Amino acid sequence: MASIEERAIHRLNDGIWSLERDSIAVESVLSIDIKSPSKLERWVSILRTPGNDEALIRGLIHSEGVMTENADFQIVLGETSATILVADESYHIAARGRISNGSACGICGRQDFSDLLNMAHQCELSQFNIDNEIIVNLPNSMKESQVAFSSTGGIHAAALFTSEGEMLLMMEDIGRHNAVDKVIGQAIISDIEMHNCILCLSGRIGSELVLKAAAAKISVIIAVGAASSMAIDLAREAGITLYGFTRDGSSVSYNRPIAQ
Repeated sequence: MASIEERAIHRLNDGIWSLERDSIAVESVLSIDIKSPSKLERWVSILRTPGNDEALIRGLIHSEGVMTENADFQIVLGETSATILVADESYHIAARGRISNGSACGICGRQDFSDLLNMAHQCELSQFNIDNEIIVNLPNSMKESQVAFSSTGGIHAAALFTSEGEMLLMMEDIGRHNAVDKVIGQAIISDIEMHNCILCLSGRIGSELVLKAAAAKISVIIAVGAASSMAIDLAREAGITLYGFTRDGSSVSYNRPIAQ
């Protein structure tokens, strides 16, 4: 399934409507089941931009703590569905409540918020130095690779960088948290150690994105948009350094360690 499709639109310019074709970001349901030797059960149905579905699922599994680190499982992909085949019953899908959500929020609808941070690995507060020029230029470096956004204007992006500013990988999705899951999942597939990496975001920093970064042991987040109050609080607890409003040569740090 394509991630972009052409649709007929009417465009208003200088008071005149004209019929044109435009590129539209595809939003499609992906239903994910877990099949063990004894049962088959629905885990989650999400809205996402098709493409890199295995990375998305692996990132979501990691962020949610569904499997143990050495769990034996396979992912069978369909166009609108996927099945995770597990060798035994060593998985748990109710730790934070089953998810059934759209593409806007990664923690909306959960049954229990009390132990959100406990589900993630705590990071050591980032002590590696990041040059100021690298901080302000990362979003521009990411934007140069945002092909889907350039075509549609409706796609979020997330990217993983080294502390020297080298982009390791970048993913796009209509859901900002899906883009992060795709990045984390692809890093796992590619055996990339994330603890000394920077997560760059095209939008705001929400609490759900901080939790995903913490679960992946990512200790620095740089974003084009602002951070929410809960994101700042969770980042401080997890030891994650946040940089927001990173654009036009400037940035805001919400918890920059003195060692930097």
